[in-house]
Amino acid sequence: MWSTLRRLWHFFLAGFVVTFVVYLFIRFDANKVLLGIVVGAAGGLVISVIIFALERRFPERNSSDQLN
Repeated sequence: MWSTLRRLWHFFLAGFVVTFVVYLFIRFDANKVLLGIVVGAAGGLVISVIIFALERRFPERNSSDQLN
């Protein structure tokens, strides 16, 4: 049941984001919207790389790892 709700939440979220971006293109200047999307994507990429590097540097220890 939770996996179905999570999947439906992802569908809702994707639809919301797409609709919101279309609304921004209609409401505001397209160049400003594209600049905002590029800046947001660059920020997301930087954060993703930082989190990935930190997870490789400091891996999580599972309870089975602690027993060995």
